[in-house]
Order: sequence, then C-alpha cells, then structure tokens
Amino acid sequence: MNDGFTFTVEIFTPTLLCTGSYTLPMYRRVSDALNNRLSRFVSLHDVSIAPLWRPQQAQRVQHALVAWGDALLVAVLAEPEPPPDYHPLALPRQTQPVMFFTAEFAVRAEMYKRPDLDLEEMLSGLADDFIPLRNVTIFPINGGAPLHRSFVCLAQRAIQVLYSVRGPAPADYHSEPPADTTATASESNTNAEA
Repeated sequence: MNDGFTFTVEIFTPTLLCTGSYTLPMYRRVSDALNNRLSRFVSLHDVSIAPLWRPQQAQRVQHALVAWGDALLVAVLAEPEPPPDYHPLALPRQTQPVMFFTAEFAVRAEMYKRPDLDLEEMLSGLADDFIPLRNVTIFPINGGAPLHRSFVCLAQRAIQVLYSVRGPAPADYHSEPPADTTATASESNTNAEA
C-alpha cells in the first residue's frame, strides 16, 4: 500500500527557514498542493527550523506545522518519482527570465508563460497564490550569499516589484539584480516542478 509521495522542501518565512519532508497522499506538483489550499498549515516531518540566514542555529524536531500564509518561498530540494500513470497536460508555454523583489529577497528566475500573452497580461489573470519558478537565484535583501535552487514556489502576495530580464544572471546582488518570469497557476500545475 502506498503511504504517499514525499518531497524534501525548504520553506522561507519572513523570519525562519524550515526544511523537512512534505508528504502528499496522491502524486501532484508541490505548486498544485500549495495552490489548492488544502490546509491552513503545511505539515512537515523530520524538520530543521532555523532563523532566516542563520542555519547554524537550527533546531531539529520530529513534526512541525508551518502557517501557509507565512510561506514566502517554497523550494523543492528533492521529489519522488511520479507514478507510471501520471501524465501532466502539456500546454504551450515559454520561459521568461524575471526579477522579483519582496521585503526579504530579490529572486531571479525563469517563469513559464503562454506565448500569446505578455508578462502583464499573464500576471493580471493569475489566480494562483504561489507562482512556480525554475532556475532560481535567491538574493537576501539584507546581505549574505545568494542561494541557487532548481525549483521554487514564490508567494504572489509577497511580490513588491518585478521586471523582465533580458541579460545574463548577475554574479552577485548589489542594488539592482535582474528578474525572471513566473508561470500561471494552470500552466504551473502542468509542469511546475521537475
């Protein structure tokens, strides 16, 4: 009998970084689970909880509930193999590099978008709470080394400013890092995570 599908995730809140195992009863993308708002909390097990940007102060606990509304970024570090009968819909889309700014982070990533919509049209019609992003670099606004992740869900409510990026990724964040594009909920659900 299947006990579910376990992903390893990092959840960034305004003050904490929680890393642990996130188990879903049926296979779906993490962005789909977050956008379905199945619970007010994200339930993690085998959890490390640390102050944001101070991982050396981590505390280990067996189980923790992270408030869904406080999650700013959810990075997928590892994911299980999908079942053989899982076939996501393949919608026509493009990737667009975009730079996002929140109060805590500058995030440069590739965002999926429909080829017939520009960035503003796509974001105006986006109903999802979390935007799936690929090839992500997270720059801490208050300093520190950037983090690189292959897949991240960014809370749309946390975005303060964003812009489309045309050049190469910056080596470091100073005052104006470049941006990456986000994907729509329906598009993200089809191929948000790897």
